[in-house]
Amino acid sequence: MSRLSRLGLALALSLGLAVAASARTARAVPDAAIADVRAMVAAAPDPWGLAVAVTDRDGTLLVATHGYADIAARTPVTADTRFAIGSISKSFTAITLMQLADEGRFDPDAPIARYLPDFHPRTAFPAITGDALLTHTSGLPNYLSDVASMRFAIVAANDVELRTAPGAHFWYSNLGYQLLGYAAERIEGQPFALVLKRRVLDRLGMAATAPQIDDRLRGRIATSYARSPDGSYHQAPWFPYLAADGAIVSTAGDMAAYARMLLARGDARGGRLISEKAFQRLATARLDDYGYGLEVRDQGSVLAHSGSIAGFQAYLNADLGQGVAVVLLGNGPIDPGLRDGIIARLAGKAPAANPAPKPFAEPSSFTGHFVGPRGERLDIAVDASGQLTAVQAGETLPLVRLTRDGWGAYLTPQGPRSFLFFRDAAGAVTGVSDGATDYARAGSGPPPAETPAAYRPLVGRYMAHGEEGPGLRIFVRNGRLMMAYADSNAPPDALAEDGPGRFRLAEPAYAPEQLVFDTIIDGRAQRLKLSGVPLYRIDLP
Repeated sequence: MSRLSRLGLALALSLGLAVAASARTARAVPDAAIADVRAMVAAAPDPWGLAVAVTDRDGTLLVATHGYADIAARTPVTADTRFAIGSISKSFTAITLMQLADEGRFDPDAPIARYLPDFHPRTAFPAITGDALLTHTSGLPNYLSDVASMRFAIVAANDVELRTAPGAHFWYSNLGYQLLGYAAERIEGQPFALVLKRRVLDRLGMAATAPQIDDRLRGRIATSYARSPDGSYHQAPWFPYLAADGAIVSTAGDMAAYARMLLARGDARGGRLISEKAFQRLATARLDDYGYGLEVRDQGSVLAHSGSIAGFQAYLNADLGQGVAVVLLGNGPIDPGLRDGIIARLAGKAPAANPAPKPFAEPSSFTGHFVGPRGERLDIAVDASGQLTAVQAGETLPLVRLTRDGWGAYLTPQGPRSFLFFRDAAGAVTGVSDGATDYARAGSGPPPAETPAAYRPLVGRYMAHGEEGPGLRIFVRNGRLMMAYADSNAPPDALAEDGPGRFRLAEPAYAPEQLVFDTIIDGRAQRLKLSGVPLYRIDLP
């Protein structure tokens, strides 16, 4: 080759590289946005850890970290810190099953009982298909906590009586994805963790990712933290988890590799994980904008999912149109404002102002004179020491905060008592329930409705003994039986009668969750079955 030819070739190569670099720069996030995301992560207010990865189709653009992997030990989060990703694992399960569909070994439209012959829930409707499980439209309840991560869930689900036909309504079901994992096991003849590792993790080079939470990971992943109902935080309990709805542990870098596969619509450097046809089905929005293991937004251009398990929280947002994805991994609550701000900045939008966390109301805001349906009087006051108290029939009870608007009294002659307060749109307290009796603020209107006699034995706190719970408070509000999770500040749910001792969520009417009370001792129900999971009365407010 002549010197002129070599110069020409060099020039051509140089121009080609420049064009390629220009194309990559056009697709990538501007440096200013990357710098802003790094600063937003660094400014996160919580002491627990956060790792954020940003990637385009070509490679990781940023891994930014904040906080501690272990607060007590002052161990900082690094790019190599591993976090549980919770329900983002569902998309991995969907990818695995669509691989099997590409191979003709799994038919999403066939009854799932084809692969799980021991699964036959009570129903008058058509059989539940894999498609219904993948899209959360099976009609199964969300979670059977007493058998989660155990194959007994297959037969435990047979006690569920379906209220609606598969495909009729969206109702998020971890149980459904557990069943999908067991179906993959039956097809492959291997534990799901090995199936997932071989089919997805190994092929994407996710070497730091574990397909299940087991005791080998103790001390080798971030310590997780949960926010207490009173606003403080505590270390979340450790428990192993193996099921396909949420058992993966990963790093920010590994999750960036997974996100790149989504940006490439199922393709990867080592070859396609699933066919374009399979990906199209996975990424098609169905009811409530959910596809297969992923939320599908903006006409299919954005795939997203959150995750939460044992104190860990995570979020994945893959913008296929822009060609940019972000993953957030935390060993404690992730601020939604920070998450949304990062996503907005990467999309070239100005992040909305991140509102300050809503402070808990001062004890003085709960004070007042309240009246029950028969004129019963309840006074809520603050004593000289600044402690909130309940005064009734000459007895003064010191109260301890349970939730944002919930207070409790522990050792009382009537047993444990909880006082759940209710506010109007302006934030003023309008009423309070102490479980069996509902009170309205004096002078605010008519007295509340009388509590039906049949409801009185049911009110109280119920717990399942175990790391996952759940715990419930059952109380009466304006004559209706209500349910609130004991470890949550979320609004309570109204219940509707569904037969003697049986209740369901009043809204939506198609919700599959059922509550059955039984075993009356000394005038109080001692057991509550929540969609078949036994909870037991405990003498706590």
